[in-house]
Amino acid sequence: MTPGFDFMLTLRDGIEEILPTEAHSLANDRLHVSITHSRSGKNCMVSRFSSRDELIKALLASSFIPVYAGLKAVEFRGQKWMDGGFTDSLPVLPVGRTITVSPFAGHQDVCPAHRGLFNTRLRLPNMTILFSMENMKRLNQALFPPSTGTMHTLHEEGFTDAVQFLKREDLMS
Repeated sequence: MTPGFDFMLTLRDGIEEILPTEAHSLANDRLHVSITHSRSGKNCMVSRFSSRDELIKALLASSFIPVYAGLKAVEFRGQKWMDGGFTDSLPVLPVGRTITVSPFAGHQDVCPAHRGLFNTRLRLPNMTILFSMENMKRLNQALFPPSTGTMHTLHEEGFTDAVQFLKREDLMS
């Protein structure tokens, strides 16, 4: 959103720095990436990756929000794709247990506690978010990242939310 700043290039550089060389092999059939076809608007779940670069392209596509992240959708396997949240924000797999995680208070397995006065809900594909000033602040922080100190605090809060879920499900003592 700042002239001259390439969000997708910055994101790609960060992903490339973090992912090990064999990331695609480690991710196959374990990581399920939700993406939306930019023309048809249909959702696609990708869980097989032929190379590290293909995995990176899938992750970039799943992060592409038109206008905010750029004007050209991400090319993946010869087609243009964007964030899977437009069509299926929290995919639930047909087999096994899917643990849903969200930075917004709502009805997900791992999410912040709702402290709002109202129980007004925003229903998205496979996800319910509760309206509150805290969730509006979280949305703002997602779109416009806060200071490093605030990011550390959010990380700690997310860790605490995850531990609470694991204890609630008797997956951790």
